[in-house]
Amino acid sequence: MSSEARTELDATPASAAAARTFVRDLLAAWDCDDEDEVAVLLTSELVSNAVRHAGTRLALEVHADPEVGMLRIAVRDQNRELPVRREASVDATRGRGIFLVDALAKRWGADIIEDGKVVWFEVGAQRRQA
Repeated sequence: MSSEARTELDATPASAAAARTFVRDLLAAWDCDDEDEVAVLLTSELVSNAVRHAGTRLALEVHADPEVGMLRIAVRDQNRELPVRREASVDATRGRGIFLVDALAKRWGADIIEDGKVVWFEVGAQRRQA
């Protein structure tokens, strides 16, 4: 059985922490495992990117289907500029968000929509064993 949830967030740095908590709480409520908390980390990266680069209100959407082993998380904002994967220098304190998403997600993408864009990723997920 699949599950879905959505929340809206302001374009403030505190939204990344709120997004992490939202995803952790959902996964717990859905008895869904995300090994190594990859989904939480990548959610934080996408929300931080949206806050920094879009600067608009955003929506976080979570869809879990543990029967097929998939968790999809999407961040929608009102800016149509697509993210760019960059190689950050070793001493850089920023610029690794999409690089991490690309390295850790099973799949990811970004789509232009009527009022902005949606950036999404998929990772494996499964029901917790009792």
